[in-house]
Amino acid sequence: MVLSLRRMAGLLTLAALAHVATIWALPRLIMARLSMAAPAEQKLGVYLPPMTDENQRRIVMPSPDLLYATCAFDLRERPMRIRADPRSTGHQAYWSIALYASNSDNFFVLNDRQAGTRPVDLLLTHRDTPAQPQPAGASVVRSPSTRGLLLMRVLVADYAAEREVVEAARKTLRCEPLR
Repeated sequence: MVLSLRRMAGLLTLAALAHVATIWALPRLIMARLSMAAPAEQKLGVYLPPMTDENQRRIVMPSPDLLYATCAFDLRERPMRIRADPRSTGHQAYWSIALYASNSDNFFVLNDRQAGTRPVDLLLTHRDTPAQPQPAGASVVRSPSTRGLLLMRVLVADYAAEREVVEAARKTLRCEPLR
């Protein structure tokens, strides 16, 4: 009886440890895989995947109404400057920029309503980085991790008809290390 209680306690402890390890590790593994498996274009800055169709699955559960742009970031050496101005291209529909930490937690979102007519100008730093001079007009965003992912979404009603405007809108995204 005592032996089976010990075994049961051991099994429960092992199950609890496996559960905690999975919950902690799985999001980090997914984000690491996304950055490591990224096309060469994304490793050098912004990646503009093709419009979503029934065969395109680089982004989990993509919406066929959205055009995406991604940018993997690494803040270990220096902060990153993120700029975009979708409205300058004539695009008047929804767009958003979301930042995800290395564990897949979303820590920042900005959309067309919040930005209004202002262009996006962000200085992305790690939360432990000491304060430093920031570029004029840039808002500081502090990341909980040194690595992560930016995901830009641009709403598309009719891709064939809006192609020029929506492509130009997402091409305004710039992710560059601060010099």
